[in-house]
Amino acid sequence: MKALIVEDNLSTRLIMKKIAESEGYEVLEARDGYEGWSIFQKEKNNIYIAILDWMLPEMDGIELCRRIRKASATHYVYILFLTSRRDVEDIVEGLETGGDDYMTKPFARKELVSRIRVAKRISVLEHKLNEANRKLYVLAITDPLTGILNRREFLKRLRVEIYRVSRDKKFYSLIMLDIDHFKRVNDTLGHTAGDMVLIEIADRIKAKLRPYDLIGRYGGEEFLIGTPGVNSETGRNIAERIRASICKKPFHAGNKELDITASLGVTSAIPAGNKKDISHILDAMIEKADSALYMAKNAGRNRVIVYGE
Repeated sequence: MKALIVEDNLSTRLIMKKIAESEGYEVLEARDGYEGWSIFQKEKNNIYIAILDWMLPEMDGIELCRRIRKASATHYVYILFLTSRRDVEDIVEGLETGGDDYMTKPFARKELVSRIRVAKRISVLEHKLNEANRKLYVLAITDPLTGILNRREFLKRLRVEIYRVSRDKKFYSLIMLDIDHFKRVNDTLGHTAGDMVLIEIADRIKAKLRPYDLIGRYGGEEFLIGTPGVNSETGRNIAERIRASICKKPFHAGNKELDITASLGVTSAIPAGNKKDISHILDAMIEKADSALYMAKNAGRNRVIVYGE
């Protein structure tokens, strides 16, 4: 972690630098407000604490604090003011501008060490909180077994995609995939084997998609794939590649080898309508993909059917 120290007095700045370094910070130094702002702009995602002198040449600590607070850093920057001012109104101004703490000059070494440690504890806690929130977000949008998007998040993103291509007047294809005779796997080998198959299916599908295609787990053994800019012919080709990758080589479940196949239904359209119509358009496309999938099942499974053909 880095600390930014902005102080025009050289001896004071060197003392502060030595203290911050003893607490494990890499220190960046500035002699005035503009220099401090220039350094912060370049290093804002690495600076976790800023120790600012209130009275600075060129730009004072208050204005520098305002700019830091308006900057879009990836984390919270703890701001500690150093000031010779003792008036309550001045202190309130500094804190309300965005400062977290203040010390009056001349300062005691032990007090500065203590306040830097407080800043470090807050930074560590914020990092842990952000990491916990990130994990919660991932859990909220992904299927816990396969790691792909869950149904709710997939449909949410799909609505955005459908609206975008409707404005651009481009094709969009949906591919619905269902694993053939999946119940037999669970019934004969158990749900652990079934889970292993589902994970491998998701991996094989992803391997055949473009980075910006969408894939989600729609149901138990059903997957839904969204492919922007793809007409029915290209949609069929993508679905065929996915189907072939699934049946090409056996799946491994423990010491067992399983031959797995899948049936796929494809629908393609240039969505037309306003933003209010998107949900209805999406529902209609899903219904058509599901209908094509149903026809693929009835036609003998392990095949691709395009709706309307």
